[in-house]
Amino acid sequence: MISTDPHSPESLAFRLDEIVRLLSRKVDAALLDHGLTRTQWKLLAYVAQANGPTQTELARLLDMERATIGQAVDAMEKRGLVRREPVPHDRRVWRILPTAASDALTMALRPVVDQLMQGLFAGFDTVARTALSQTLIHLVRNLEDTLPVPQQKAPAHDR
Repeated sequence: MISTDPHSPESLAFRLDEIVRLLSRKVDAALLDHGLTRTQWKLLAYVAQANGPTQTELARLLDMERATIGQAVDAMEKRGLVRREPVPHDRRVWRILPTAASDALTMALRPVVDQLMQGLFAGFDTVARTALSQTLIHLVRNLEDTLPVPQQKAPAHDR
């Protein structure tokens, strides 16, 4: 049974999921006008920040399958938003680099993203944002470092 206490860990975890879902919808709607998916937007952000990541590195950063990233890179390359450049010491590996078109698109989307973020954090002063940031960092560390992965039992008919 789900806890009715809005401050219980379970209720808070559900609320985090609700925030991610709602934010995802808002971001998707904003990006649709620019012909981008959320995955492509995140890929562009990582490409711009990571100084030529490989598809494998992008897959790890975005927690996605390498083939899915490859399809996204293919679509973005066709639109002229990224380009592939071979890695000199390993011709099988390609770095993904931004183009002038992706820089222009990122600049055009900056006000849209800023408006979304301002709305999301309306009423939060610097102290509240800092406290939230520290809390979220703590939650991530708990998930990465201390929580065991639950063991799944096979359904009765599979035993």
